[in-house]
Amino acid sequence: MSHRPWLLGLPLAGLLAACTIGPNYERPVVPSAAAFPESAPSAGEISAEWWKGFAEPELDRLVALALVANTDLRIAVARVEEASAQLDDTAGAGLPSVDATAADSRYKVSDGAYVPVGGTAAGRNRRTLRGGLTTSFELDFWGKLRRAEEIARAQLLAADHAAEQVRLGLVASVVRAYATLRTTDVQVEAAQAVLAAREGELALIRRRELAGVGQAAEVAAGEVARATAVTLLADARRSRGQAEHLLGFLIGQPALLLPVDPRPLALPPLPAAGLPSDLLARRPDVRAAEQALIAANARIGYIKAARFPSFALTGAIGTEGRNFASIMESGTSTSVLGLDLRFPLFDNGRGAARVDVAVAAQHQAVAVYEKTTLNAFREVRDALADVRETSAAWEAAERRRLAAAEAIRVAEVRDRTGQSPLPDLLAARRGFAESQLAVARVRLDRLGAQVDLIKALGGARPEVVPVAR
Repeated sequence: MSHRPWLLGLPLAGLLAACTIGPNYERPVVPSAAAFPESAPSAGEISAEWWKGFAEPELDRLVALALVANTDLRIAVARVEEASAQLDDTAGAGLPSVDATAADSRYKVSDGAYVPVGGTAAGRNRRTLRGGLTTSFELDFWGKLRRAEEIARAQLLAADHAAEQVRLGLVASVVRAYATLRTTDVQVEAAQAVLAAREGELALIRRRELAGVGQAAEVAAGEVARATAVTLLADARRSRGQAEHLLGFLIGQPALLLPVDPRPLALPPLPAAGLPSDLLARRPDVRAAEQALIAANARIGYIKAARFPSFALTGAIGTEGRNFASIMESGTSTSVLGLDLRFPLFDNGRGAARVDVAVAAQHQAVAVYEKTTLNAFREVRDALADVRETSAAWEAAERRRLAAAEAIRVAEVRDRTGQSPLPDLLAARRGFAESQLAVARVRLDRLGAQVDLIKALGGARPEVVPVAR
């Protein structure tokens, strides 16, 4: 074995294979709290299909279509597939590769170099056929290949979490657009009632003016009130059209038309906010930011390892001859086995600069992770505050609606007995329609706050995924 001294390095290679250059990942400590101050009574965990809590088959259908056809989600899924293929490619770099080779060479010997051997004169023209297998295998002494695989795996997980964030945002957008559409159906109906009452009031004012008991200012005020009611109705119709168009975009059906349905949309129970520390495990954007940080951290080790000597085992087996018949004969086999060494001696400081770039990128990733986490805490608190305040406003609007309903009941009774003039009945009807508009608006705000809370909490609790290290 003395004629192959490089074999003595194999035990050393095995020992050094356990060495990995660069810092190991540690999750940064971010400011947190023991609980959310705005927490409210809740019903429990968020369901994986939380939108089904609204008990609306049409909403379920729209969400299912969006999860299949939405272009943003398809882009995100394709990025996951790309990252998965990149991980396979990177992981394969740590294993030997084998190539099949074949060559047919023809060349002419120079007059000055041509010397007949053994009295034969084969001529100056030569032909050589070669065939065989070659392989190369980089010895991962410093963990460069392992760091590269760590980077690729973290990028895959980051892409997967980003896709989950897109999915969560998509479902929330569909729910909010559908809720807006259903709310505007209620608002259109109520706005039509307001307009009818305003037109009735204006007609009475004009009759009073013709009778000589009214004033021009009253007519002008009635016209302004009627115009306001027309604008209110137009706004409700425009909002419905925009919500319907948005739903068509989200599900990939630009010609979508949905029937009018003025039924109030039911609200499912409020989900539990949980602990602030839970956000680190359940928010897809926080998890994606952490995986991006893991990748940036591993890239430091990858670039540092590239500055150390690299070793590669190379080998080849094959056969060589002057023609096809000869390459099958005994004695024509060939083989090569060697160890290649490459060591960067001088690069004008470029290697050190690459390390500095990687370190700076890791510092940025830390800041992005901390910012994403702090923003997650803020969004949950905002959503909890919105739920609390919109719930209070909703209760007040409901009390107003009940009072307006009682007022119109009394006015109708008095009208049937001749005790109430027509203007009072029209005013009561208008007041009831306006209370319905207020309830619809506040109810939409309350529903939007709950959807925002679900989105801020990261949706359903994810399965435990091991952190790429």
